[in-house]
Amino acid sequence: MSQQYKTAAMDLDNILSHFNYNATEMKVMSYPGQALVVNSKDNVSINTMVPYAYLLQDIAGWWGDIVEPSYVDAHGGVTYNTTNSYLDANGVIGSGPYIISSVGKGFSTIVLKANPNYWVDGHNSSVPAIAQPAHIKTVVIKYGLSHADRLEDFDRGISQISTIAPTSFKQMIDGYHIAADRNSSLVKSYKTVGNFYISMNVHDAYTNNTHFREALYDALNYSAELAVYDNNYNGTPEAYEELGPLSPVYGTAYYNPNHYPLPTQNLTAAVQNLTLAGNEMHFYVKLPNGTKIGDTSGTALTHTFHLTGISPFNTVETSELTIAVDSFAKIGLAFTTTGVTESTVSGWTNASATPHFVDLGWLPDYPDPIGQQLIPVYDTADGGAFGGNDAWVNNTTLNHIFTYLDFVNTTVQQHDMYNVQNLTYDQYAYMWVPMPNDVFFVAPDVHGFVFNSITSSYFYNMMTVSGKLTSSVGFMSIYTLVANIEMAITDMAPKF
Repeated sequence: MSQQYKTAAMDLDNILSHFNYNATEMKVMSYPGQALVVNSKDNVSINTMVPYAYLLQDIAGWWGDIVEPSYVDAHGGVTYNTTNSYLDANGVIGSGPYIISSVGKGFSTIVLKANPNYWVDGHNSSVPAIAQPAHIKTVVIKYGLSHADRLEDFDRGISQISTIAPTSFKQMIDGYHIAADRNSSLVKSYKTVGNFYISMNVHDAYTNNTHFREALYDALNYSAELAVYDNNYNGTPEAYEELGPLSPVYGTAYYNPNHYPLPTQNLTAAVQNLTLAGNEMHFYVKLPNGTKIGDTSGTALTHTFHLTGISPFNTVETSELTIAVDSFAKIGLAFTTTGVTESTVSGWTNASATPHFVDLGWLPDYPDPIGQQLIPVYDTADGGAFGGNDAWVNNTTLNHIFTYLDFVNTTVQQHDMYNVQNLTYDQYAYMWVPMPNDVFFVAPDVHGFVFNSITSSYFYNMMTVSGKLTSSVGFMSIYTLVANIEMAITDMAPKF
């Protein structure tokens, strides 16, 4: 039977690699028993094995793009169970409002031009803004600019959308080339969906004890962690606290149905829990004031623990880690920080290979609170490098719930979330650190900047321009944008 499936898959791959819409191919594609059924040239049906509420919402993003068969065929075709190396490296053609005009060396600059083949009558008031053709004819995107270059380019009017670290907000605003526009309206700030954390490997020594993990959870100075993101202009942090693993954008029914409080530093509770852990594991800890807590007839816990993150650390991550080390020292625990390369992180494929404490995070790939935030962070199948479960939580009840929770109706999901949150909260496997906002500086003459927090994206075709703008090449319609990925790497978010 397995050979029959393989043969069928290879036959289908052959059709996809030589697709010419003939009668035989259309008959195969219209077979009603397959996942994707082609009913006509402009109508398809999708069959799923189980109901999935987020299907249409999920495939609306780039991950659900329809691919032109002839382009695939011209660049290696489809081979059974094999990645198309050309498409993987170069992407595929699309049918959106912009096309790629040029790409600079090392992807340093990408120039987009309005797609001349996009529907021409789209500038109609009855057409949703998201589907309209491009208003700005050319967009120049610059990746990899230094922090100093981004500051200078935006303040001089060379770029119209940019990103910088919160500590430079005041400098960016005060230096803007149009004095009348030097105010906080230049700043567009949006909450990002996802969670950042310090994970505690539940299979390692000491952190395999719930009271020990809870002691660290109570000891962390969360308000100091949030203050790291103060924007240096009006004192508002460009980040928010959340009770992971879900994000508040999904609503109380999913995010926090039991209305638990946000984590706060509580050194009294931390000492109480560390005392319980010491009694259970027969160790004692000496507090800064000299008091011994735990099993004073046991072994002194003098071990230095390591907080591991991806190097090199930027200023934000360095500050976060320093606060954590100082917080734990207040209950007599010694910590130091360790930076590793991403190649090392890729080797964290089991609990024994994953460090004791990891400073990382998890961002969903598509809008699904259950399958893209809850499950990756708490399902044992998603442990380590290729999932979000860096704590390697392995709870039998949660594992069972995760087998069905994403494929039932919302009423059942929301009912079960009360129990799920109790179970996840009681693990104390993560210390939730602030989630940085997506922040952009947008010139006043740019209108229609619309950001989608769930997909962390904005839409060039929705933007319009009024007045005269100066650009690096002298045309009003050309925009130089510094992509938000630059901020994520160098300034705001230390994890990715």
